[in-house]
Amino acid sequence: MKPILYFFLFATAVQAIAQNEAALATNRQLAPKQTINLDSQDVRYLPLFGSKQKLQEQIDKSLSFVQDCERSFPSKQEASKFFVERGWEYLYEGLLDTATYRFNLAYLLNPDNIDVYWGLGSISYQRGNFEQSTALLRRGLLIAPENSILMVDIATVQIACFKLKKECGDLDEAVEMLEKAVQIDSSNANAWLKSSVAAFEQEKYDKAWEFLHKCRMLDLGMVDLGFVQDLIQKKEDPLGIFKK
Repeated sequence: MKPILYFFLFATAVQAIAQNEAALATNRQLAPKQTINLDSQDVRYLPLFGSKQKLQEQIDKSLSFVQDCERSFPSKQEASKFFVERGWEYLYEGLLDTATYRFNLAYLLNPDNIDVYWGLGSISYQRGNFEQSTALLRRGLLIAPENSILMVDIATVQIACFKLKKECGDLDEAVEMLEKAVQIDSSNANAWLKSSVAAFEQEKYDKAWEFLHKCRMLDLGMVDLGFVQDLIQKKEDPLGIFKK
C-alpha cells in the first residue's frame, strides 16, 4: 500500500462529518453537495479502505466516531443507513470519492449493510474495475442471497467482463444468475433485458428475441434500441415488431 498523505487526519475528519451529518439527520435536511479535496492515495476513498490491514486500522481508530453515532442515532444500523443514503446521493451526482468515503463510514457502523457493498460495487463498476465490482457485489449477495435486483447487477458486470475478456466474465454463471433472478421476480424487466444480452453473446438469437420481448412487454422504456439493432443484424425479429 502506498503512503497515505491524509491518514493522520482520519479520526478528526470522521468525527467532524459524523457531528455534521447527525445534526442534519435530526433536522431532516440534506447536506449540500461539495467535492472533497482528494488525494488518490488516501484510503478513505478506497473501497473498504483498500486492504484488510488498513481496514483494521480504521476500525481501531473509529471508536469515537461509532460512539458519536450511537448517541446521535437510535442505533448503529440506523446511522449506517444514513451514511449509505448520503453515499448514494453523492454517487448519483458523480462524486465517486466522496460517495466511497460515505459507504466506508457506513461499513464501520454496520458491516452487514448490503448497500455498502452494492454502492462500492457500483462505484468500482463506474471506474472500470470490474473484477473489484464483482467481488464487492458478491459480498452483498451473501447477506441477501435472494435479492434478484442485485443478482442482475452482478450478471451485468459479468457480461461486461466477458466482452472485455476479463477473468470475472463467466457468461454461464451470469446466465444462471439471471435465470434465478427471473424465477424470484418475473416482473423485473431489466433481468429479461440482460438475459437477452447474455443469450446474444451465446449466439442464441431466438432466445435473445424471446427475452427481449418479455422485457418490452414489461417496460418498453427499458429496451436498448442500440442492442435491438445489433440483434436484428444477426436475426430479424420473429414478431416483426422491430425493424432495421
